[in-house]
Amino acid sequence: MSKYLLFAALIIIGLISCDDGDIIVTTFDFDDADLQQCQGAGSYVFFKINSDNQESISLRISSTADLYRIDGSTNFTLDGTNNFANYRTYDGDITSAYFCSSVPPTSPGVVTNYLASEGTAVLDTDVVLDDLDGIPTEDELELDTDNDGIPDFYDADDDGDNVLTIDELGPDPENPRDSDDDDIPDYLDPDDDNDGVPTRYEDTNEDLDPSNDVTNPEVGPDYLNDAVTEETVIDVFRVHTFNISSSIDLILQDALFISGEEQLVREQIIFGSIQNVVNELEEVTPEVPED
Repeated sequence: MSKYLLFAALIIIGLISCDDGDIIVTTFDFDDADLQQCQGAGSYVFFKINSDNQESISLRISSTADLYRIDGSTNFTLDGTNNFANYRTYDGDITSAYFCSSVPPTSPGVVTNYLASEGTAVLDTDVVLDDLDGIPTEDELELDTDNDGIPDFYDADDDGDNVLTIDELGPDPENPRDSDDDDIPDYLDPDDDNDGVPTRYEDTNEDLDPSNDVTNPEVGPDYLNDAVTEETVIDVFRVHTFNISSSIDLILQDALFISGEEQLVREQIIFGSIQNVVNELEEVTPEVPED
């Protein structure tokens, strides 16, 4: 029995003596964790939390640009100062507040911390602008009917007559209204009643809305009444409202995580996606183009 005990002890001593610090026990298991983000002054923080193993992976990008409104892929080189990633384990449970708090929390405590100051973060942003006018975006992509610099697909007033497209379509967008039967739908026709006075100029009260200027209630707004030709020159567009939404995909490539003398190399880490990281209405007032 003593021989067996001596043999076992020698094996244990041998294992200890061979431990040069390169044996690193980590899980790096974030496949089921959702990508989350928060923004601060001039920086973005992306992170994933594995609550089961009390570990996280995070990426900080320093940028004053509005990254969620820049369509396409943007690369960020990790430098350890402005852009860097961390893999951490903790002595307790963590929440998103750990990363998004303006004051770094004191708990839970960090057990291990690996810093990646080499590698590349690739942020792919898909930005969608939509005027919500009921016309499919693909039908308007190449058009700027009123030459105001805003493509029709997010121009709330495609013909620039200060009557919104959604109000000129009529009840059936598949068969848009054509009030003067000139084969040009009202939403693309700058003179809807074909009386020679542009719809935008049939705005007697000058409130940038021709639809509430009515001389004959039995006929309707003056811009649809060819018997009314009073002209009020208004070379100002009304405020346009459109929706902007964006989704992101984030990948970390060739990352080298270092903690003391220990290193972790990850050729690719798929951080994941966030849908509708931005989804809100914006306003713009275009300039009337010169003739």
